[in-house]
Parts: sequence; C-alpha cells; structure tokens
Amino acid sequence: MPLPLFAVHLSDGAMAWPWVAGGWVGLSALLLIAMWRIREEDIPRIGVLTAAFFVGSSVHIPFAVLPTSVHLILNGLVGVVLGRRAPLAICVGLLLQYLLLAHGGLTTLGLNACIIAIPAVIAGACYPILKRLGLSPFACGLLLGAGAAAGAVTLNFLALLVGGSDDWQMLARLVLLAHLPIIVVEGLLLGVIVQYLEKVKPEMLA
Repeated sequence: MPLPLFAVHLSDGAMAWPWVAGGWVGLSALLLIAMWRIREEDIPRIGVLTAAFFVGSSVHIPFAVLPTSVHLILNGLVGVVLGRRAPLAICVGLLLQYLLLAHGGLTTLGLNACIIAIPAVIAGACYPILKRLGLSPFACGLLLGAGAAAGAVTLNFLALLVGGSDDWQMLARLVLLAHLPIIVVEGLLLGVIVQYLEKVKPEMLA
C-alpha cells in the first residue's frame, strides 16, 4: 500500500483511466470559468494565494495513530479570497508540488485539482450568502474552512472508493479518518483569517 496515496493528492497509477480523463475535462472547465474576463489587478492576488496554498499544503504533519502524515489543504482560504479564480491558484500549486516535491501525480493532476478546487469555488460563492444571513466573520470562516476541507476529503474518499485502479476501500477509509483533525484546524484557521481580513482589508474577500 503506497504511502503517498494516504495524502489528499492522488498518485499516478492510483485511479482508473476514465476517472483520470474525467479529471482533465473537469479541470479544463474550471480553468475556462476562472480565466473568463480576468483582470490585471487579479493577478497579484492569485499569485499570493498560489504561494500560500503551495507552502501550506507542502508541510506534512505526522499522524500519531496511523502510519502516515497529513497536511493543510487551505482550499477554503483560496476560495473565500479568489472565488471562481480559485482553480488557477490550486492548479499551479499542485503542479509545483509535483515538480518540486514529487507530491501527487502528473496524470492525476486534473482529478486532484477538481477534488480541491470544487469545494473552494463553492466556499467562495457561499461567503456573501453567509454574511447576508448575519453570521459573524469568524463563524463564516469556521464553516467555510471546515466545509471546504471536508468537501475535498470526501471527494477524495469517493474517488478512491469508486474510481481506484485497485481495491482502495480500506485506504479510502484511513484517508478519511486521518484528515478529520485537519478539517477542524482548517475551520479555526480560516475563521481567524476572515475575522482579521474583515477588519483590515474586507475588499480581499470574494
């Protein structure tokens, strides 16, 4: 059982080819939407979030119970700040992780990007809705940070369970279990960040 498969990023050879092809189709659609009418002033913000996503999700944390490590996903942060532009930062960040750190896979880049970017885009769309409902900035960040991370972990779980090139049922359950603490941390982290940004620079939020 290759340990790289324990991470949210799926490795080369882990998935059946129809799922790999579907991931590239999905990523193409996400990138087309993200690049539509992109403005020059959007580019620095995308660059900063790409760097934050790359660095934050490259730091692996040993898990005490299972023989693996986990890392922050930060897709909630990327989604709340970038909105529909989030797939650009996530795709570039994942590509850099593969090229520089050999983390994830090249053939599965499309599927990995979809798994992380789709919850990010949903989080970005939900942020103004939660604000209109009267939730505090911390509560908004808490819900969206935890929700986006849980969405990515769940999509990864389903992909391994249904589309794996081998029987990854036990692996899929272990991945899900290992990332439960990360979901809590992501919620608290984004709650603090959103609360801070609402005070000092609210225009940064999607």
